[in-house]
Amino acid sequence: MAKASQPRNLRLLTDEELAERRPVLLRGIEQFNQGYFFEAHETWEDLWMLSPWPVRQFLQGLIQIAAGFVHLVRHEYPGTIRLLDEGTKKIAAFPPDTLGIDAARLLAEVRAAREELAALGPERFEEWDRHRIPQICLL
Repeated sequence: MAKASQPRNLRLLTDEELAERRPVLLRGIEQFNQGYFFEAHETWEDLWMLSPWPVRQFLQGLIQIAAGFVHLVRHEYPGTIRLLDEGTKKIAAFPPDTLGIDAARLLAEVRAAREELAALGPERFEEWDRHRIPQICLL
């Protein structure tokens, strides 16, 4: 079922409203940590669309990392590498405790996964142990 389209120029959340939507962030983290990367992507996207800068950019980084692992599960090497690169670039621009997430750990583990996948290359990346996909930890 297709998502309902959202009107353009939605009003962005205030800091208080963003804090009230923390359960959405946490639901996405739970989905990600259970291996439901597409679902996490969709959950965070609902929050991302209404979030102000700079939170919006951090959420986009999480979404891109989740999408990178969606590509991995779908056996799509170029998308995996590209989206992990884009997501880590965004996350790296933030303090290590952004939104109460251990962003430093996530960043280190996603970068390591990306490097291991790249070292295997498109012919062998499916040999990578998917149990090594990072978990998102809260502080």
